[in-house]
Amino acid sequence: MKVCAALLSCLIVVVAAQGQDQFSQIPLDDPLSSFKASPIPEVKISGDLFATIRNGDYVHPTFSPDGKRLAYSKVLVRRDFENTEVLLYQLNTRKTLVLLNSQRARKYATYKAFVAEMNWRTPRRLEVVVGDGDVDSTRLTFNPLTRRLLREKYESADDIEAPSMSPVYKQARQQAISIFPEFPRNVLDGALMNSALVIPDKGIVLQKNYAGHDDDVWLLDFKSKSLKRLIKIPPDGLHAFRGGLVFGSSIIIALSRGSNTYLVLYRDDMIEGLAQINSTVFPGQIEIKHRSAEGIVFLIRTHASYERGDNPLFLFNGERLLQVKEYPELYDAAIDPAGQRIAYCYWEGNQRHIAVRELN
Repeated sequence: MKVCAALLSCLIVVVAAQGQDQFSQIPLDDPLSSFKASPIPEVKISGDLFATIRNGDYVHPTFSPDGKRLAYSKVLVRRDFENTEVLLYQLNTRKTLVLLNSQRARKYATYKAFVAEMNWRTPRRLEVVVGDGDVDSTRLTFNPLTRRLLREKYESADDIEAPSMSPVYKQARQQAISIFPEFPRNVLDGALMNSALVIPDKGIVLQKNYAGHDDDVWLLDFKSKSLKRLIKIPPDGLHAFRGGLVFGSSIIIALSRGSNTYLVLYRDDMIEGLAQINSTVFPGQIEIKHRSAEGIVFLIRTHASYERGDNPLFLFNGERLLQVKEYPELYDAAIDPAGQRIAYCYWEGNQRHIAVRELN
């Protein structure tokens, strides 16, 4: 995949230029106040510009599973009312189609209408959740090929059930109960329903976040059948754990405290600092954008949806971390499943535009 080739070539250049280890070890007992990490090298991974979507405020760029279409939504603010549209850019013809226009979207509003989620289920099924500006929403299912609305489901906040565990998380729960019967069941369930990182058949990384227990980050290691305290969290660090990701033998953990988000690496029974990111008042959250055998691309959401600012995008190959820096204020990014193109959603003035570029 092109993105992986770009990642590997950039890593070689950076290693040769710096000639030193990027990571610096941090103390286990005081990881946040004593955090140290080397500056993250910046890199560009895209080349030719394929398309630009401007003349409006656009969000939620999402490639179809076959990479032939890009769905996105438009934010419309007129006087004090916010509305939305759902649009589809066909990459083969470079034409834009409207799936949901503002007139139809308006009927879903209580105080405003906005796209809260957008997910492709198959190349013929696009699911869009439109919020009403209060507490309820409507889930719409489109066939992008025919532009037909296939299903419209109103979802009341009172009717929506609490999210259930995925099959992978359910299996991890059963393994944890079997291997660690003494581990508090309520602590385990609370973590799995919120921020825990499950490594299938290998373990669970979690912060307890439960009254009467410590707030430390633990690894329930299924292979060694041992409980490992990875990071000791200070008393004011409740809900500091903001998720993580796994690549090979490396685990990256996101921790938030105050106005900072910290990326921490756990590998070979060692804890090391990767990056310290200013996240204003919004706790940083990891969003994985693309994964392959050679590397992983992820974004740290450091700003609320209505805030201007840069949400940094990173590349990691298991050894080194690089920051993708092609726009000064990145709102979001999407990579097509084949790793051929990337869609950058970036701030320019008071609007967000989308640029689709070829990956090197």
